[in-house]
Amino acid sequence: MRLGRGIQVTKYFFVLLLTTLIWFGCSGRNPEPGWTAEGYFKYAQELYDDEDYYECANEFTIIILRYAGSSVADSAQFFLGMSHYQLEEFIISAAEFSKLINNMPQSPLVPDAQYMLGMSYYEMSPRAALDQEYTKKALRAFQLFIEDFPRHTRREDVEKQLLELREKLAQKEFLNAELYRKMFRLRSSLIYYDIVLERYYDTSWVDDALLGKALVYIDLEDWANAREQLLIFKDKFPDSDLNYAVERSLRKVSSNIDD
Repeated sequence: MRLGRGIQVTKYFFVLLLTTLIWFGCSGRNPEPGWTAEGYFKYAQELYDDEDYYECANEFTIIILRYAGSSVADSAQFFLGMSHYQLEEFIISAAEFSKLINNMPQSPLVPDAQYMLGMSYYEMSPRAALDQEYTKKALRAFQLFIEDFPRHTRREDVEKQLLELREKLAQKEFLNAELYRKMFRLRSSLIYYDIVLERYYDTSWVDDALLGKALVYIDLEDWANAREQLLIFKDKFPDSDLNYAVERSLRKVSSNIDD
């Protein structure tokens, strides 16, 4: 009885092993020495489609090195960038997309690479209070995309992302202005309020900056300039939530001018 049971177990594992070997042999999951560039790329693409991003990144790298002049070299370079992007390795993905843009400028994948370059930096853009180096890089990448490919289907999405990035940069400059104002470095705060007003005129931070600028002039007891800024505010932003503060400041300014 024990011998028969042992034979049955052995047969079960033999069948299981044979099935596994047949499955791997038929699945095409292992590179073969005689593959063409196109065949190797198809294999790597299957790994990408299966979301095996670590492995396909290695395979796309091999394709780029081994088949540098092939018809799939630009596709391998693009999907190498995409693999790192999917792995959230955004610094590396940005570098790989840049290689495609700079080294293969005639590739039809350049527009997509330019967009993904912007997306790589976009993903690294931090909250407004922190350093905005990657926000600025994303902004430049998306601006180049709009300039070079104005009719691309992604244009509308990119325009929304550009505005979002500009909002964040405007907020950063506004926070700088507020910080200098709290430190009573009033002339410096005026510089940053003006940056918001002049450079980020299309953002939601303009009314905040204009009121902030008026309040600095009040702190400086420069009543004429304070009144001018407050009247400009009322004219430009009649529906702003800040109008109560503007009216209160106007009363203070008017009383000092009248005195």
